Amino acid sequence: MKKIINSFLYNFFILFFIYLFVFSTNNTYANTYKIENIEISDEYNANFNKEDVIDKAFQAAFKILINKITISKDFNLLENQNLKLIKSFVESFSVVNEKFENNKYYGIFQINFNKRKILTFLRNKNIFHSRMIEKEILFIPVFINLAKNNLLLFDENPFYKNWNLDRKKQFLLKYVMQNEDLDDYKLIQERLDFIENYDFNEIISKYELNQNYIIFIVLEDTDNYKTFSKFNVSSVKSNFKKEFKYFDLDNEEKVKELIEVMKIKYDDEWKKINLINSSIKLNIQLNVDSENILLVNKIENLLNSIELIEKYYINYFNNSTTSYSILSNSTPDKLINEFEKNNLSVILENNIWTINE
Repeated sequence: MKKIINSFLYNFFILFFIYLFVFSTNNTYANTYKIENIEISDEYNANFNKEDVIDKAFQAAFKILINKITISKDFNLLENQNLKLIKSFVESFSVVNEKFENNKYYGIFQINFNKRKILTFLRNKNIFHSRMIEKEILFIPVFINLAKNNLLLFDENPFYKNWNLDRKKQFLLKYVMQNEDLDDYKLIQERLDFIENYDFNEIISKYELNQNYIIFIVLEDTDNYKTFSKFNVSSVKSNFKKEFKYFDLDNEEKVKELIEVMKIKYDDEWKKINLINSSIKLNIQLNVDSENILLVNKIENLLNSIELIEKYYINYFNNSTTSYSILSNSTPDKLINEFEKNNLSVILENNIWTINE
């Protein structure tokens, strides 16, 4: 009997230690948004203040973060926040590199923002956020001069030449340019009369990008340009048109502006796919075998990292079961999919989710 009691007490204190450890580390090592390679420069003179430089890094990183996790119309409402608020979101930061040269300071920073605080800030403003997922896609820019019924070759196509020159940090879509393949050029040239209905499959199939692509068709009519986009990313398809009137194609800055407009549009489409609707409130009781300490630890890490989960807490724990109460901003199938992606199975019985490996 004494051995049974001692065993029970041992298991209890082990579980109690895990409970304290996990929840203390949750506060200390809160899941973060990491923004890297923030480059800041400033005049190095009698008025130089390192703290001002760091504040500039905080502001620049916050703007990039908000741009990455919100669609453009919401970003425009949020980008100008006061420094005190931005600093309250900062979990930690580091100076990756710095130097003083020709009376100037140059620094590269990494800023880590507290994810829960950022998401609470967005929820309080009734703004849905998108998961910050980068995606590699095939990009095929097609430029057609309508007057000559002519397709411009790769180097003659200003969008082919300039699309990837300015790789701004806030964009999530990463563009793999179509190869300069003359057979591809011939394929497109032969289909100019019905180019908007052409599926480009012969070209797309050459690239191992899981059918993730954007076809960008530009029709030049004197100084007016009609664009037609075929967007196919993560099995979500959409087509859209945009017109640019009185556009000077010889003006490099104008070309860059048009490219940025289209990149913002494409990134918005991608963010909408990954948007988390915080108005959805799904309450779940989730149970885990307490004796499987590695599994308990894995679940804790997942609950902190899955962005579909708004908050959670331990309901109760004993030597057989650790039970969590979870509030999720998703449908059950989406949340189950997150667990399954991490090699976990979910058994649903009497409205209780049980997690197993």
